Amino acid sequence: MAYQRIHTALSEGIEIITLDYAPTLNALDMEMAGELAEALKEAENDPAVKVLVLTGAGRAFSGGGDIRYMKAHCDEPDFSKKSMAPLAGKLSEIVLYMKKMSKIIICAVAGAAAGGAANLAFACDFVFAADNAKFLQAFVGIGLCPDTGGVYFLPRMVGSHRAFDLFVTGRPVPAEEALSMGLVKEVTSKEELMPRVMDFAGKLTQGPLLAYANMKKLMFESMYKGFEEYMKAEAVYLAQCSGSEDFKEGITAFLEKRKPAFQGR
Repeated sequence: MAYQRIHTALSEGIEIITLDYAPTLNALDMEMAGELAEALKEAENDPAVKVLVLTGAGRAFSGGGDIRYMKAHCDEPDFSKKSMAPLAGKLSEIVLYMKKMSKIIICAVAGAAAGGAANLAFACDFVFAADNAKFLQAFVGIGLCPDTGGVYFLPRMVGSHRAFDLFVTGRPVPAEEALSMGLVKEVTSKEELMPRVMDFAGKLTQGPLLAYANMKKLMFESMYKGFEEYMKAEAVYLAQCSGSEDFKEGITAFLEKRKPAFQGR
């Protein structure tokens, strides 16, 4: 199918899915999420695809949520229920699907991966980062709790105390620190990022694909069996936060480039 916010390319068993919508810095809105979900399903069901690569075009992997859209619509009745909840649900479906896919997914991150985009990257099986990459659990800055499975994934990757620090502070994690934490497999220059990823992906295409698929199934059984139940709780708490006065203040302050004055309600 024809996509508007992503594009795909298949070569020698490797499919590259690129988030590519510069007007919103590749924001994970419903249109982007819907196209990404469709592309992942097409790749999973295509026998010509052996390995997937997920990346972003332009100066960032993705800025996460579209805050300008949120600001424009947050005062509408049932905004949380009609807009935020469906998007969070769709992103949760995507990361769950990624974990259940039989095919290995490699994420290539240059520039910022913020909010849900950081958690989308961490849902992949491997992450390669350019030396200008940074990962941000940016939700706290706009009065939200994390979505896209972040509170499920990160404690399992870096430990509960370190993960909680990232959630509460929202501080940027540069590529080298992410490497030391075990969040990324390799850090390289921006120019060498895709060549390194494609070299690694090419080697995987020559490997035992059935064994890889079964390894992913066992990893899911071992690490992510409770993910579906977790997502129900994530939806409840995200809805509560996205209907709050703190959320409205957070997105307003972000766009006005000032420190938010949160009230805890």
